Amino acid sequence: MKKTIILLSVVLGITANAQWNLTGNAGTTPGTNFIGTLDNQPLVIKINNDEKMRITPTGQFSFHNIGYTAQIWDKNLLFGGGMSNTTGILNTAFGMGTLTQNATSSGNVALGSNALASLTSGSSNTAVGSGTMRNTPSATFSVAIGTNALENMQGGTGNIGIGLGAMGSGSLVGDDNIALGNSAMRYIGNGSLNVILGANSFRALTTGSNNINLGYSNARNILSGNNNIFIGTNIVPYNATSPNNELNIGNWIVGNNGTIGIGQFTNQLPADGITADGEKYKLFVKDGIRTEKVKVDIAANNGWADYVFEKDYKLMPLNSVEKFIKENGHLPEVPTTEEAIKNGIELKEMNILLLKKIEELTLYTIEQQKRIEALEKKVK
Repeated sequence: MKKTIILLSVVLGITANAQWNLTGNAGTTPGTNFIGTLDNQPLVIKINNDEKMRITPTGQFSFHNIGYTAQIWDKNLLFGGGMSNTTGILNTAFGMGTLTQNATSSGNVALGSNALASLTSGSSNTAVGSGTMRNTPSATFSVAIGTNALENMQGGTGNIGIGLGAMGSGSLVGDDNIALGNSAMRYIGNGSLNVILGANSFRALTTGSNNINLGYSNARNILSGNNNIFIGTNIVPYNATSPNNELNIGNWIVGNNGTIGIGQFTNQLPADGITADGEKYKLFVKDGIRTEKVKVDIAANNGWADYVFEKDYKLMPLNSVEKFIKENGHLPEVPTTEEAIKNGIELKEMNILLLKKIEELTLYTIEQQKRIEALEKKVK
C-alpha cells in the first residue's frame, strides 16, 4: 500500500506543480485539488510498472486487465471487505465488513454490509443484502437474498433463503432447504430438503425435513414436523405444534400419512386409515360423491354370490324367512336401519348381499313355478 501511495504521489506531483507531498498535504480545496485526469482518458494505477487498476471515463473499475480478451480465474474483487492475504480466488465483496474472515474459500459473492462476514470455509456462496449469512462460518453452494437472510446458518450445502429474515434467526445445519418470503422458516435450526414458499410460513419451525409449503403464513407456529404438504393461506395443522405426514390443500383436501379426505373434517383422519368399524379406508369424502361411473374390483372368486346356485347350497325355507322377518323386521343377513346409520354400508359387500338375495328369490320363484305347473297338470 505504501508503495502505491509513493508511486501515485510521484506521478501526480510532477503534473500538479508539486502541490502534493509524500508526507501529507494541508489547505486543499475539494474540486480544485484532486487526484485524476483533466482529459477524457482513464485513470491508471500501476504497481511495479504493471497496471493493476483502471478507472474509465464512464466510472467503471477495471482490475487486472479483465477488460481484455483473456479471462481471469485467480483474482478477487474487494470493496469495503475481504482479506488481502486470502488464498481463495474468484471472491467478490462489496460492502463494509463483507467476507472479512475468508482466508481460503473461493467463488463467493457478498454484496451488502456484513454479508458473509464470518465465513471461513466453503465456496460458491452468494449473499446479497445487509447481514445476509452474517454469522455463517461454513457453507457451500448457498444463496441468501434479502436483509438477514440465512444470517445465522452454521453449515450446509445448497440452502436458498430469499426474503427478509428467511431462514435467518435459527442456527441452521442442513442441506438443500429453500425458503422464499419474509420470515419464511425463520427459526429453522436443523433440517434438510424443505421447500417453503410464502412469507411467515413455517416461521417457528426449529426441526424438520421434507416439508413442502405454498402460500402465506401456513403452519406458522409449529415447532417441529416432517413430510408435510400445505397449500393455501393461514393453514393450521391438526397437530398444531408437531405435525408429521399431514396434507392440507386450502382446507378442503386433507390427508394423514396417505389417508386422504375431501371436505371439512373436525377430527384428523386416522393415519392407518382404520376406522371404528375396524375396516381400512384410503379416501374419505364429506357431503357425497356424484359421478357417471363407478367400478368396484372383486378381490376373489368366492366374493361374488353365484355360490347360491351350487347344488349343495342350503336355501332357507320360506316359512323360516317369514318367521325371521316377523321377529326382526328385516331380511336375514341384511343390517338393520340402526346398524346402517351407525356403521354405514360397504358398497361392494352390500351389492353382493343384494345379489345373493335376488338369486335366492330366483330359486324360490323357480321352485314355486314347478309347484304351479305340477298343480296345473293335476287339475287337467
